[in-house]
Amino acid sequence: MAKVHIKGRILQLLERADSLWDHEIRDVILREYRLDGGPYWSGTIRMTLTDLYAGGLISHVKSQIDPNTAPGSEKLLNCYRLNAFGRTRMRQTGLSEELQ
Repeated sequence: MAKVHIKGRILQLLERADSLWDHEIRDVILREYRLDGGPYWSGTIRMTLTDLYAGGLISHVKSQIDPNTAPGSEKLLNCYRLNAFGRTRMRQTGLSEELQ
């Protein structure tokens, strides 16, 4: 079976969870798609999350400063959840793993 495109897989991950942090999503995508953890793919995944948010499919839950970054080079972490519109669109496009 072919893998789902990355945007669809992110939606499936969010469908299974109440909410997920962007770094949690990144780690799963990098592992499942066997991508290197460099800035290109990490940035691509963050931009995909931004695109899903802008499209109204996911909601932003909260943000926090990454406690593992040094002062002066702080990184913002974002937490997302799938919203009702996103669930509906997933069912309509066949991406949903929930019972239809």
